[in-house]
Amino acid sequence: MLKKIGLVLVALTMIATSQVWAAKYELKIQTAVPSSSMYFETMERLGKRIEKLSNGEIKVEVYASGAIVKAFEILDAVSDGIVTGGQAWTHYWSGKHPAGLLFAAPTAGLGVGLDQTGLLAWAWEGDGQKLLNQFYQEELHYNIKAWLSMPMGPEPFGWFPKKFDSLDELKKMKFRSPPGIPSESFKAIGMPVVSMPGSEIVPSAQRGVIDAAEWISPGDDKLLGLSDVWKAYYLQGLHQALSIGDVYINKDWYDKLPPNLQEVIEVSMKAMVADQISMNVSINSQALKDLVINEGVTLYDTPEEYFKAYMEVVPEIMKKYSAKKPFFKEVLDSLNAWAELTVPYQVKVNGLYYKMGKTAMDSGTMHDYK
Repeated sequence: MLKKIGLVLVALTMIATSQVWAAKYELKIQTAVPSSSMYFETMERLGKRIEKLSNGEIKVEVYASGAIVKAFEILDAVSDGIVTGGQAWTHYWSGKHPAGLLFAAPTAGLGVGLDQTGLLAWAWEGDGQKLLNQFYQEELHYNIKAWLSMPMGPEPFGWFPKKFDSLDELKKMKFRSPPGIPSESFKAIGMPVVSMPGSEIVPSAQRGVIDAAEWISPGDDKLLGLSDVWKAYYLQGLHQALSIGDVYINKDWYDKLPPNLQEVIEVSMKAMVADQISMNVSINSQALKDLVINEGVTLYDTPEEYFKAYMEVVPEIMKKYSAKKPFFKEVLDSLNAWAELTVPYQVKVNGLYYKMGKTAMDSGTMHDYK
């Protein structure tokens, strides 16, 4: 009997010890998105993966935008240890340094044809991750480690009151644009732009402050209710044709992890890329189908003259910032070199996929949303 009691006590001790061990590291991540967003679900998946791969040694809690700090306070909160992790986009901080946009959303593929797959390859196979952390740690002096791990593009051109056929028509519409270089690029081709948070888009449209707007994707645009205001939807835009979110962890917290748990974080971040790509196709396809079939939205192709005009102004804007900021030039040079390597291949591959789909639709074996 005593032997059995002893075995039970040993077992209870082992369970208690494992529970203490399981709670050794706590990772609290503040996101810049609402809990309804697909990108919040991506972050929740990231948290669950880290917990499982760490065998419970890392406990992860994910918070929606504003739960602990506001979206534009996330970087400081992670660096100061108010939270141990965060999610946003590098271009959120382009007001601190314009190179932020080059990592998250290099406008119009830099005007040289760089696409999102090429940008991801630069991040993980080229100098992207190294330069990203140099940007945060040395240029902005934040105590964080960062990963480019949430591919979200291409983001649609946006929502308009009616079909347009020329650049001249666009120049007459007040357009909600992201701030920074995208906004500067729109202005350079003659479009009047206004920047505001997503939550203000619908009220601003109803008050006549703006005539048209862009947000993120069919899935998130639908959640925001943009189809209640506009019915003309253009998917092919350039301002954020490439869009990748990043995740941050307090560097002191990360550096204290043993090597095997640091590797858990690294592997989980890379797996997040695949997660987001798969979700983009699934959720955005379903949302777009619903918008067209059930909400009366019409899809239009963007006029060719928009592409030509926009891509012509972007390299000149990039040169201007390169002349002012040495680190901007360093990142831009790295990206342009990567584009020279990858664009010829990507054009052929992407052209194949486009021709496959278009041939199927033209022949009637595949149909557009009706």
